[in-house]
Amino acid sequence: MKIDDDFEAWENDHYLIENQDWVGLVKLRKERAEKNPNDLYCQWRYGEALIYNKEFDKALRFLTSIYKIDPYYLDVIQSILDALYGLERTENDFNWVEKPEILRLDDKTKRICEDFLRTKKKPIPFLSLYEYLIIGFDYLKFQEKALYEYLIIDESFELDNHKEFWEADIKFIQKK
Repeated sequence: MKIDDDFEAWENDHYLIENQDWVGLVKLRKERAEKNPNDLYCQWRYGEALIYNKEFDKALRFLTSIYKIDPYYLDVIQSILDALYGLERTENDFNWVEKPEILRLDDKTKRICEDFLRTKKKPIPFLSLYEYLIIGFDYLKFQEKALYEYLIIDESFELDNHKEFWEADIKFIQKK
């Protein structure tokens, strides 16, 4: 595979990710990062590849250097959290300039979902709710399916449980 930084370079990334070739991805992104040492995006992408390859210690050290340059770079913040969690640590094990807001599957998340859905007259796509959470918080400590499974057992939410989560609509049920 030819490694280059042209307009179609994303295809190499896509191929490696689709084939879960994490070693190849690390190699590709490391070469790009070395060619573009002042490009924080290229640097972050290399750190992200290290996480895919489960090199969490190395990723954390590398990403910390980027964080020191730009402590508000959200992709870097999220990747640092991925590395910390991969090392079985918590967000408290890092020296943040501003501690990121992390959302977990708990009552707080349920209330946020209720408040958002309360303003909707009709059911909305479940993924629109998830998107709202992604935009509103620095890091979600759960995936879409986990949120769906968490909310479907709560009587306050009406979900199409006969559909896959990505096709489902969700509605908040006002209790009388």
